[in-house]
Amino acid sequence: MKPARLPPQMSVADVLERWPELIPTFLEHRMACVGCSMAAFETLQDAARIYGLHPARFLEKLEASLPPEDPSEG
Repeated sequence: MKPARLPPQMSVADVLERWPELIPTFLEHRMACVGCSMAAFETLQDAARIYGLHPARFLEKLEASLPPEDPSEG
């Protein structure tokens, strides 16, 4: 099993900056993280809990929405 690209401790701002294609997933869950000044300080796990989401399930949903890995990166 390959490691997750989105660890729960990753900041929301870092995720949205690196993968802007995940923005719709946040919006789908009615999360105001996009453009929020706290996104730089909150982790994915924090944000899930704040919005009443199960952190592991939210991370799974985000992982499933990621584009395929580019073998040249890394």
